[in-house]
Amino acid sequence: MEADPKVPINYHTLEAEVIAELRTRDRFAPIEERQDTGVLALDVISSISHGKYQTFWRGVSLMKDPLDQTILQQLLWELKPRTVIEFGAYKGGSALWIADMLKLFGCQSRVVSIDIDLSLLDAEARKSSDVEFIQGDSFQVEKVLSSTFLENLHHPWLMMEDAHVNLVGVLEYLDKFTEPGDYICVEDTNPLAPGAGQGLVKKRGYKAYGPSKMNDLRKFLTGRSDRYLVDQKYTDFFGYNATWNMNGYLKRV
Repeated sequence: MEADPKVPINYHTLEAEVIAELRTRDRFAPIEERQDTGVLALDVISSISHGKYQTFWRGVSLMKDPLDQTILQQLLWELKPRTVIEFGAYKGGSALWIADMLKLFGCQSRVVSIDIDLSLLDAEARKSSDVEFIQGDSFQVEKVLSSTFLENLHHPWLMMEDAHVNLVGVLEYLDKFTEPGDYICVEDTNPLAPGAGQGLVKKRGYKAYGPSKMNDLRKFLTGRSDRYLVDQKYTDFFGYNATWNMNGYLKRV
């Protein structure tokens, strides 16, 4: 039966139904209980990717899909992190957006963004006083982020891994400095996401990233369910693993 267009939609009821349904679910789960599958089909991810790589923030390349940009905005508001550590700066759009969101939310946060090559930074990001860009190699993470540096950062933390390099090594090193309530967001773990250096135009074809990053994430998380749980509120915000960051929103418990 079609809805009567003369009857106004009761958004209050819709919102209440969704919230009630969510309350019946366990919010946090060990990685062992999660599947490496999601509701987003390959053709959907391919289509959305065309828009993802055209997104800008204040004129700076952002490269975030609309699903995860929304999810991250919700997480930033809930967590209100005192420190954000991002691996993979590129042109600086992501760090700039995060810093702007946190200022808008009234947070006094320190945003640190790391990349092996900061020559790519956009001028708008480079001149920002709200982001601290550090040039460094993820394979030498202990030199880039010394123990003294990390021990003086305020919690809660939000750590975002978007460099796709030495994931296990980076997470194992940072694990020693995390505290309950911190979050980790491991990006691009969805095996259907476009592979590095692969074009999206039809004549070049679409090649998926594959399971390597998800496998690395599982390698780190296995045996650590007493320390890290998948936050299903965010991984399943738009449907089961309807995200580029499949099983990648983690809470330190």
